[in-house]
Amino acid sequence: MKAIGKVLFDIIAGVWLVCAIFVTICLLSYNEFKVTTFGKTSLLIIDSDELEPNFLEGDLLIIKKNSNNKINVGDNVFYYNSAMNSNVLVYNGNVQSKEAVSKDETTFTINNQSVSSEYIIGKADGSKVMHKAGTILGVFTSKWGFMFLVIFPSLFAIIYEIMMVVDASRKLKNNEPVEE
Repeated sequence: MKAIGKVLFDIIAGVWLVCAIFVTICLLSYNEFKVTTFGKTSLLIIDSDELEPNFLEGDLLIIKKNSNNKINVGDNVFYYNSAMNSNVLVYNGNVQSKEAVSKDETTFTINNQSVSSEYIIGKADGSKVMHKAGTILGVFTSKWGFMFLVIFPSLFAIIYEIMMVVDASRKLKNNEPVEE
């Protein structure tokens, strides 16, 4: 029975460790718009009902950035709001026109607004949707979620290990047998 408990504890500790590392990497990979970005892939959490019926509140979108050549007039894209005074940082809209400024830079007109290609996240139709995963990731990457998922368990594990070392050294000092 003790062996089953140890195996179960090891599995739970392993899952916790993977989750803690993933959440930490997501937080370290935030861009200035508080969107997790890994190279050309962005993890976008839908936190409002403004994009219904295509995307529901709590969805997690995995969006791959497309090159400027692959975005055409009529495509539905996600883009960052370059005006930082707005509460909404990510928008969704259809490309109305496209103008090449240079080899690497293109200006798109989306919802009657000029948007530089550096603010384009990617096409909506090429994104992968994970229902309700955005809610979970949003809770884990919040300040309180990170504190309860990563910081507190890590702190408790460190304190426990310190207590074990102190107990073992006390037993060695008193010539008592040390349990393994």
